[in-house]
Amino acid sequence: MKFEIVGSGALGLLFGSKLAASGQGVRFWTRTAEQAELLVQKGIVLQEGEGSAPAVLAVSAAHPLQDAAGLARPDGHADWVMLVTKQRHICSSLVKGLQPLLGPKTNILCFQNGVGHLEYLSASFPGTPIYAAITTEGAKRPFPWQVIRSGQGTTTIGMAEQSGESADLCSKNAAEKLIDALNMAGFYALLSKHIDREIYRKLLVNAVINPLTAIWRIPNGELLDSAERRALLKQLCDEAAAIYTARGIPFEGDAYELVAEVCRLTASNTSSMLKDVLQGTPTEIDYINGRLAEMAKQACVSAPGHELLWRLVRGLHK
Repeated sequence: MKFEIVGSGALGLLFGSKLAASGQGVRFWTRTAEQAELLVQKGIVLQEGEGSAPAVLAVSAAHPLQDAAGLARPDGHADWVMLVTKQRHICSSLVKGLQPLLGPKTNILCFQNGVGHLEYLSASFPGTPIYAAITTEGAKRPFPWQVIRSGQGTTTIGMAEQSGESADLCSKNAAEKLIDALNMAGFYALLSKHIDREIYRKLLVNAVINPLTAIWRIPNGELLDSAERRALLKQLCDEAAAIYTARGIPFEGDAYELVAEVCRLTASNTSSMLKDVLQGTPTEIDYINGRLAEMAKQACVSAPGHELLWRLVRGLHK
């Protein structure tokens, strides 16, 4: 299969390098010409866990996305464009960059947190099958050409209802081949007919854990360290559950228990939002708590906790 990896952060390098190593045709697309040059010069240094021996994987094609219009694939359009960028980068300039990469049988796979991007991409590329991926893979990128697989996880893939498309037989076959390719590359991937439920479960977890860890500057597990913190987690879970009920979004199980379990399982982890704050880069708060606050307003549901977290984290942006 042929892949375009758009976004060469930790996850982009992880998925792209392992797919390439398993024999798939992969091109990397970066935000900067500097990173593209480094990937071609140095290859990708992949470590399967902290302290493991690194493997150097040659990169035959890496380019800044703005150059895509002049770089048609000699072997035809890709089967999959894997969009592994921050949601804040999904904008008109990215859409313009993606256009030359799409052929009549190309599918888009989105790895973003939050909600709203699937509708935007569907409107931008009518007729193109758009899939969502929810992954628990862990990866770190110490250098622009190095990636460390910090934790093996599960990657769940499906066509989301928000995309506004329905999968035809050709797209379904492509999705099944994608799962096979990912599993052959060393991932654990599966198809889901209910990816929307997974999206909203992840949205709820991120909307509770990410902003609180970013504000308090603590690892995930410390959210459970006091009664005050647990009470706030419970309030935020109850607000999100009320929003989902009002909007008719299915949610199985107890929201607080789900969040608490994630806190325990990822106790030592630094959330992506806390990393952004520490690095002085914009967070994804608008697409997580901001979206929940908008959904609450549309459904006439009160969500003061999420509204406050949205504004507090936005206040951390410079």
